[in-house]
Amino acid sequence: MARVSTPPTKKGEASLGIKTPPPRSTGKSTPVFCFRHIQPKFDVKALPIDRQAQLAQALQERGRMTWDEITLAPRHGLGSELLPRRQIKAPIPAGFEDQERFLVLRYAGKLPMVGTRTNDTFHILWIEAEFGNLYDHS
Repeated sequence: MARVSTPPTKKGEASLGIKTPPPRSTGKSTPVFCFRHIQPKFDVKALPIDRQAQLAQALQERGRMTWDEITLAPRHGLGSELLPRRQIKAPIPAGFEDQERFLVLRYAGKLPMVGTRTNDTFHILWIEAEFGNLYDHS
């Protein structure tokens, strides 16, 4: 009679001496931009045409950078900064309620797009059209 084996589970892997590889670093990766969870009133359609163009240009520029380069760039330029959740005025979308901080990237001068990063993907949740609509900038 043939014995059917199933792949070991994470718990079973440890007992068999199998090591799972560590998560891969994504610092050398270029960003992938996701608009799936973008919130109404803070989406691309809420921006004036000139701001839509500036957003596209900012995404294109960052698409040529690695995450390490974005992390090292000035926060009010092509860089980034972290924003505590308590500063967000808009409702936090489903699936992101457990986030303590959100990542901020600029697209038009100091206007932000805000979201979360998972590996090399930046999930854009909000794009601020006017200062102060999403959070206080003081």
